[in-house]
Amino acid sequence: MEGLIVEPSRTYQKLLSSAIESGGLKTKQVSSGSEALELLSTNAFDLVFVAMHLQDMDAPKFSSHIRGNSQTQQVPIIMVTSNDDKKLLDEAFSAGITEIFAKHELDKITSFTAQFSRKKYNGGTAGHILFIEDGSSAANPTLAALREHGYTVDHCITGEQGIEAFQKNSYDLVLTDVLLKGKLNGYNIVKAIRQYDGNQQKPVPLLVFSALDDVTHKVELLRLGAADYVTKPLIEVELLTRIRTLILNKQLREKSVTQQHLLQELALKDPLTGLYNRYFLLEAAASKMREATRHSIPCSLILIHPDKFNEINKNHGHAKSDAILKKIASLLTQSMRREDIIARYDGEEFAMLLSHCNVYNAAIIAEKFRKLIKTLRPDDVDITASFGVAEIMPDSSGSFSELLDAARDAIALAQTNGGNQVISQQ
Repeated sequence: MEGLIVEPSRTYQKLLSSAIESGGLKTKQVSSGSEALELLSTNAFDLVFVAMHLQDMDAPKFSSHIRGNSQTQQVPIIMVTSNDDKKLLDEAFSAGITEIFAKHELDKITSFTAQFSRKKYNGGTAGHILFIEDGSSAANPTLAALREHGYTVDHCITGEQGIEAFQKNSYDLVLTDVLLKGKLNGYNIVKAIRQYDGNQQKPVPLLVFSALDDVTHKVELLRLGAADYVTKPLIEVELLTRIRTLILNKQLREKSVTQQHLLQELALKDPLTGLYNRYFLLEAAASKMREATRHSIPCSLILIHPDKFNEINKNHGHAKSDAILKKIASLLTQSMRREDIIARYDGEEFAMLLSHCNVYNAAIIAEKFRKLIKTLRPDDVDITASFGVAEIMPDSSGSFSELLDAARDAIALAQTNGGNQVISQQ
């Protein structure tokens, strides 16, 4: 089963994809309605998730196209939006939208997808298992059962082989006997794996089994980091259920961590260009200003403003204007240093905060970008930009607002003089 995501923000595409895949569907992502309609004409999707506003159409118009096609008119369409205007939502339902979720309701989206796909974990959750067991009479039936239920299994007969395999491969679960041939027993394996995956920040569940039905052994192994303990002889149904639960919990934890990282990225990044947003710049700039003042480190700000952008927006439309901003953003990031901060500061205005860079060198960098933007011609539109450059002064208070005001004065002068030039505040 597969879902189609139609969402202009690449960051939110990832976030939504993670939530949907947690519910059991594979996903494919596109950014515009026209791309989605073209895909739907040649591919079958079980669900379509669409943003309220796209670059080339809105969700109701997109839905009307789907409902008007006999091949796609039955496909459920789920709109994801941050708009709670009842009139707009009613319009969406009237156009054929099946369900509506708020953008922050990722848990509900996962639950809805899981219910729709009816994916139950009764046959084995896909996963890669490291199985350490030296007795063939015990190992063979377990191997057969695991592989029959869809697991990929690497079988090792000693603890030494198991640890070596663990360090070379990525596993969803380790299944090991306590009593093994060789120098390493189950206790050594649990300790070694917990030490290794603790350093690697990739906790893998350990299921230990043994003929030793002793509370002391169980408690000690659990204390060392085993997730579960099963007594031999192994009962297939019980073992599979425990394995399925441990792997599923691991996968859900990983999905949760991924979503947290993406939410953090979403809060710090501009969804259109992928650059940092003004909030991140203001927060990061404060510490850089204090550092520059305290240690007499040169620090410069470059403001970039596309010339006559309102006319471009009016003559060519928002979609082309957005494409131009994305192309400029991509150009600015091509030669950035790790310590530089590049942000979309306000609308069509970009900012580059350059640490360890004086105003002279910043002006050279700005001039290089000015020439590159002039030859860029994104989407066959002639575009130039004005640049304002300023450096924090040693006797200043070290505030970003001072630096910003100086760069804005410079960029205003550049625009007054006709644009397509670099003005530095010395």
